[in-house]
Amino acid sequence: MTEPGEPEDEGGDPACWLRRVCPACGRLAEEDPPTSCAACGAELDPG
Repeated sequence: MTEPGEPEDEGGDPACWLRRVCPACGRLAEEDPPTSCAACGAELDPG
């Protein structure tokens, strides 16, 4: 609970990371732009 006048902490990950999420396994790619998933090897669309 926040006190009156304090900004609320929204938390969560930034939406700009969405393109780095592997559609096959859900892991976050370590490079930007992503090319392939380090966990499962799936090709990632950088666009």
